[in-house]
Amino acid sequence: MARIKTILVLVAQGEEGGELLSEAAALAVAREAHLVALTVGLEPTPAYSGLPDIPMDGYFMDLETVRQELKDTVAWMNERLAPTGASFEVRGIIATAGAAGVAVARQARYADLVILPRADSDGNWHQLVDAALFESGRPVILWPRGASLDKIGARVLIAWDAGAEAARAVGGGLDIIAGAEDVRVVTIDPRVGADSHGEEPGADLATMLARHGLPVTVDAIPRENRSVAEAILHHAKGMGADVIVAGAYGHSRLGEIILGGPTRDLMDATDRPLLMAH
Repeated sequence: MARIKTILVLVAQGEEGGELLSEAAALAVAREAHLVALTVGLEPTPAYSGLPDIPMDGYFMDLETVRQELKDTVAWMNERLAPTGASFEVRGIIATAGAAGVAVARQARYADLVILPRADSDGNWHQLVDAALFESGRPVILWPRGASLDKIGARVLIAWDAGAEAARAVGGGLDIIAGAEDVRVVTIDPRVGADSHGEEPGADLATMLARHGLPVTVDAIPRENRSVAEAILHHAKGMGADVIVAGAYGHSRLGEIILGGPTRDLMDATDRPLLMAH
């Protein structure tokens, strides 16, 4: 079984960032892992940079401000992490707004697990999360404020659609759920057949997880008048799940961006840690 030994967490200075930093450090201590705390400063965009009569002084002043703020945030992160007992390092990078996600993903390739804050739904945040999912090759946990991470993986909901993305999420989360006391493989209006969930939806995954010594139950639930995400979150609340494991973008990414879909809905609405992979 893969072991999580390096965790990357993306943090911005502030009350919420401090809470996330504490939770990520607690997870690192619990898993005996090394924590890489990353913060990103956004490079300013030169105004009218193509016009020769517009001086660049303002841009360089703004860039120096970003550099100083980044330096201050790195110092703040070091100060917050020092008393936690975690093995850690702090990194600060500068990137343009459009390239921030790719820059984070590049750092994430050298970690076993990536933790990102669940922010308000907007284009920049989704772009960053999507880049981490598509460009890092690593499982990503979205952390909603107030959620605990140190004991994550005791009560687990696996949103199973029999797709490759869901399988990668399960594989990436095996170390997280290794000591689980309750694992539910949840299928929603499952389709029976060799090209979908098999003759017994969820049974093959349950068997595989049971070989890891996990206590597994298969819950087939109806969607009814809810979205897929609403059905998953409702079931997670009912069973007291401390983490949801799900594949990301099993359907067209563009289609979900335009029309919405389970991945986007879960990202925007999850009230507990959401472990995803693509």
